[in-house]
Amino acid sequence: MTFFSLTLPDRPGELAGFATQLHKAGVNLLGMWAYAPGLEQPVISCVPQSPAAFRRFFRDSGLKIDEGTTFYREGPDTPGVLTDTLHRIAQAGINIDAIECVSAEERFGCFIWVSPNEVEKLGRLLGANGA
Repeated sequence: MTFFSLTLPDRPGELAGFATQLHKAGVNLLGMWAYAPGLEQPVISCVPQSPAAFRRFFRDSGLKIDEGTTFYREGPDTPGVLTDTLHRIAQAGINIDAIECVSAEERFGCFIWVSPNEVEKLGRLLGANGA
């Protein structure tokens, strides 16, 4: 899956304004995270349903975006559901840069990020190409 990162000014309402612009442009997100601890500007990471629609949205915005690959796992929410996957990743010698997991209504979803030089290796391991 494709993710995008960008920065916005660290002021009240900036994220709400960004979300409103995405809504008006018809861009649907599968996930979004924003972090600002100790940073001059918050970093927002987005996983859009349609990377092409997200790129079109930003083409004329003047904002700088970075693009990369993330992997998504989902399934029934049971104790230890990620244990096998995390052990397989570790045994392959792949270091996870970031992981975001959530569960709702007895299901879980999880985004996994690795460094760009390990994307292909993780894709082979998980049986996915990241797209």
